[in-house]
Amino acid sequence: MARQAQTVSSPSPAAKSVTETIRETLESIVVAFVLAFVFRAFVVEAFVIPTGSMAVTLYGDQATNTCSACGYEYARGITQTDVAEAIQRRVYNNRLRCPNCDTEVDRIPMARLQRPDSGDRILVQKWGWSLGLGGKHFGPNRWDVTVFKDPKDGTTNFIKRLVGLPGEVLEIIDGDVYTVSVGELQGKEPGVVEALDELRREVYFYGIKSGPAASFEQIHNRYTELNQRILPHLRIARKTELAQESLWCNVYDHDYLPAAVDHARPASTVGWRPVGDAAAKVWTTSGRELVCECSEDTLQAIQFDGKVIGDLVTYNDSGRYGRGPRGGTFLVGDVRLRFTWFPIAGNGGLRLQMNKDRDLFIADIGADGVVAIEQQGPGLPGGKRVVGQAKISRPLRSGRAVKIEFANVDFRVSLRVDGKELVTTGDEYQPDIARAVQVSLRKVDDVRPTAVQIAARNLHSRFRHVVVERDVYYQSTPQIEHDNDKGQTNPHVGWPAWGTTGHPILLREGRDVNGRHYSGEYFMLGDNSPASKDSRLWWEVGPHLKPLGEEYQLGTVPGDQLIGRAFFVYWPAGYRSSWAAGLGVIPNFGRMRWIR
Repeated sequence: MARQAQTVSSPSPAAKSVTETIRETLESIVVAFVLAFVFRAFVVEAFVIPTGSMAVTLYGDQATNTCSACGYEYARGITQTDVAEAIQRRVYNNRLRCPNCDTEVDRIPMARLQRPDSGDRILVQKWGWSLGLGGKHFGPNRWDVTVFKDPKDGTTNFIKRLVGLPGEVLEIIDGDVYTVSVGELQGKEPGVVEALDELRREVYFYGIKSGPAASFEQIHNRYTELNQRILPHLRIARKTELAQESLWCNVYDHDYLPAAVDHARPASTVGWRPVGDAAAKVWTTSGRELVCECSEDTLQAIQFDGKVIGDLVTYNDSGRYGRGPRGGTFLVGDVRLRFTWFPIAGNGGLRLQMNKDRDLFIADIGADGVVAIEQQGPGLPGGKRVVGQAKISRPLRSGRAVKIEFANVDFRVSLRVDGKELVTTGDEYQPDIARAVQVSLRKVDDVRPTAVQIAARNLHSRFRHVVVERDVYYQSTPQIEHDNDKGQTNPHVGWPAWGTTGHPILLREGRDVNGRHYSGEYFMLGDNSPASKDSRLWWEVGPHLKPLGEEYQLGTVPGDQLIGRAFFVYWPAGYRSSWAAGLGVIPNFGRMRWIR
């Protein structure tokens, strides 16, 4: 039977138009996806912060609390241990410690524990690093908040602050980062760099237990000997101005004046107190505005009191494991005092005073606008010296606001007036390295807590927005983690952490290893120093780094594992509303911020 021929007609113009439209739409979608993936891979990518190791710069899973005593809002990190404990007990008994007034009156509600706010969502700039542009604007640079691959597995994204660069020796001493370039050290102490590199190899062989390995005592003694030659050449690595602004931690903000919660719990004693009976007659400190009505030429002072200035981070202060001194584990001497000053009458002046251990700094601000800083301490001719003197550019008028900042950070003291730095210390103010080492190792017990004073003479003034802040303190902790989730045992338990006091680390520059270019080594620290597993404590080596063998150094991140610099929090924890069943689905625009 013959098959009937079928006639195929051409598509109509209308049908052709629909077909082309569909095809073009699909092509546009594909191109959009391709561009999105390219953008994500090479330009900007979004990440979420899972933990609190970068608090308070960046938050992980947390609950926000407003202190019942002073009204200060702060975040407390939520861990799986917290949740499990609360579910088991059906109540969370641990009280929160307010980072402002130091009271412990609040608890995290069970509902918040079981449904905490998610971590900050951030944007990371990648293209400058992908192209290897380098430089100040593209990086990687010291103090950049950096995203990189976890040395333990090579897949997990970590975020820390980059503090150590290839081509230098780094050591954390009494909370600060010190460095010296490899070139300078080789020129001044021949053989030290090579000896550090050999020690790095011995640490590696000690860990894998393959072949003859030096004992811990032998390795530790060699580090001690080398460190004595390295210490005189170390210089403090001062933070950039932008990074420093992020690293100031609140100690006390007088805008959040503590009050009694109820009759059973009196008000916190943290705050400003007159020094002596005479000062109590001219100073009023009971309100949010401090008032001084001094008509005599004798200085009358108030002092910040009721709280030790230490490295306590209340973000991870659960009270579960007991607590040390009220201010934290270590005393902190890097402090800033800032306030808005309203001179009303009188021809006297202000005197601001703070110490860092045994060094005392006094800033005088006269009613005539002349400002000066004096240093007092051991080792100075006559026990004191004038740091510098300047004059405020505009006249001080009655009732006109003047913003004052007096800070001592990274062994640099400065006085700013209306945002302009007028006086600062020079190279004469240097750390006593030998004492700093002893303080860091807890071998001295005469460290003086930082005391902050405001004094006036023959002056009627008002002070608003009075804030005391302290700098980040990087702890020199020992290796304490025994094993990991794979059952692997840490062979370095009890050792000094990498790059810490007495255990300097050599960060090598890029080189070729077995036909592969091994980029330089970087050192990372978390802003939440007491609760951050970072370069100090990394002991596991991921499968992506094991082929390097002894060429990989524990505690470092190879340059090819860097992803980019975090620059913006585009979605912090959202507002919780009743109509959304308490979920944080509304963006908290007030907490969107640039990352410094």
